[in-house]
Amino acid sequence: MRYPVLIFDLDDTLIESFPEYARMHQRIARDLGWPIPTTEALIHYGPTWPDTLARLWPEHPIADFLAHFERVVHEHRYRALPDVVETLASLRERGHSLWIVTKRSRSRLDQRMREAELARELFDGIFADEDQPFGKPDPRCFEPVWAALGGKRPEQAIYVGDRHDDLLAARGAGLTFVGVRTGPEPHGFAEHPPEHVLDSAAVLPSWLEAQR
Repeated sequence: MRYPVLIFDLDDTLIESFPEYARMHQRIARDLGWPIPTTEALIHYGPTWPDTLARLWPEHPIADFLAHFERVVHEHRYRALPDVVETLASLRERGHSLWIVTKRSRSRLDQRMREAELARELFDGIFADEDQPFGKPDPRCFEPVWAALGGKRPEQAIYVGDRHDDLLAARGAGLTFVGVRTGPEPHGFAEHPPEHVLDSAAVLPSWLEAQR
């Protein structure tokens, strides 16, 4: 097995996040009477979610946004991307070690995974933003995985993600990167080898077979 360790981003790699994320942010802005951002403006995600909100609405108190978010968040559910849950179960049955490294904070991580019916038991470790010494695109975001494995194993691992920041983090860590076109940055891998860019994480097993 060339790549026994499979590390995944979460949002728009395993669960479909961006469409509902955009609808929710536009709804809250409309409810508050704030400028409504375009879908394109929402694609850029800063170092943290509060940083992103402050960039979008520099003239408004972000606490008001967060309070309204708490009132409506349960009406905006995130689903697993098609066939991804079954694919992860199959990869685990084949003997792969599965991990998540995400910029998502712990506060909504469990909720979003439950909505997507993405069982924690599928993964050997799930590392939210607070669990990482530095967030993506810093390659040190993978340090919790290496610690859990008992040492760095970049030559035995791949990182699967949907954004350019995922690519930068993987490259910096010496990891093989596999991009997926299920996120809001479909052209973010223009300089990446096309054979390392997939339509979805659901087709990862056939890609892995080709790497043997």
